[in-house]
Amino acid sequence: MPDTTKCEPRPENPQQGESARPRTDGSALVRLLNEWMQGDDAEQRETFEVLRQSLDEDRPVGYKLFS
Repeated sequence: MPDTTKCEPRPENPQQGESARPRTDGSALVRLLNEWMQGDDAEQRETFEVLRQSLDEDRPVGYKLFS
């Protein structure tokens, strides 16, 4: 059975460890989020209508989520 009481020391500088993440360009992430936030209003209305119908489809008359 392995000895679970031993623990390996963590590197003092996190960039030296294997789990160090590469730096990302923050401005690229901001642009991507802005693109996601700006959408076609007609497409969003159509998508909501399909979602609404799907959620209320099998619910009893008095228990609809969206009336």
